[in-house]
Amino acid sequence: MKHIFALIFSLCAVVSLSAQGVVRTGLYNEGGVVKYSDPQSSVTVSVVVKTDYFTPGEYARYAQKMLGVRASLAARVQTQILSATITDKTPTTAPLKQVTEPVEPQELPVYKSDNRAQSVEQQAAAAADMIFAMRRHRKELITGDAGENVFGAGLASALAQIDAMEQQCLALFYGTTKSIVEEYRYTVTPTAEEQNYIFARYRNGVGMVSVGDLSGEPIALCFVAQDVDTSALPLATEKDKNKAQFAVPAQCKAELMVGTESLATAQMAVYQYGKRVTLALPSSK
Repeated sequence: MKHIFALIFSLCAVVSLSAQGVVRTGLYNEGGVVKYSDPQSSVTVSVVVKTDYFTPGEYARYAQKMLGVRASLAARVQTQILSATITDKTPTTAPLKQVTEPVEPQELPVYKSDNRAQSVEQQAAAAADMIFAMRRHRKELITGDAGENVFGAGLASALAQIDAMEQQCLALFYGTTKSIVEEYRYTVTPTAEEQNYIFARYRNGVGMVSVGDLSGEPIALCFVAQDVDTSALPLATEKDKNKAQFAVPAQCKAELMVGTESLATAQMAVYQYGKRVTLALPSSK
């Protein structure tokens, strides 16, 4: 009977300690199997960055003259951090990468109606005329001034075709943008002596750069650990003959920073900031 009570107590103690993240350390024998344990916590940081590559339109310099609105003449790259996460779980999926390509211009532009040679300015004027013509046709279809026999799915199809043709011509003036959304992942394994870790840098207009590139702002993972309370644990004394070493993790606030801006926070248990204690084990007899 005593043996049964001791077994039940032992199982309860194991469950209680496991719930707190307390694990045995060192070399020990469990069920006839020799095990070694030295728990270390690692953190995965994910940063999702969007990069836009803008290419000016072929007829950008004629936009003010032909359309009445200026267009950018310079190519540029813009970046922004969309999101960031911190987790102590190992990711099971591949990092995200999405590419949005602009519509490729057709070899024969939609505004060309014959094979006559035209100067660049004449081509720009033809493209501008096509834009305004498409807008007139769209208005006529919507208001019913034209295409009285076009309705339902036919009307929707006609409007979609007009929009596509107009966008092709507009892109020749106002340019196109290629967008890439990419996820960058980093693994940080902290040490007991250090709470702040710079593992990458971010540079506006470039995106994520290496930690050694001082032109970018540092991206740092900072830990703030709480005091570890072991008062509820069965700490061993000199009188206890059956005892073992255990690791007790510290509850931490992890914060991801880019420069002085906070990107993400998370609460997690980290063994490196915790304590190693000797606990009394229940006797098996």
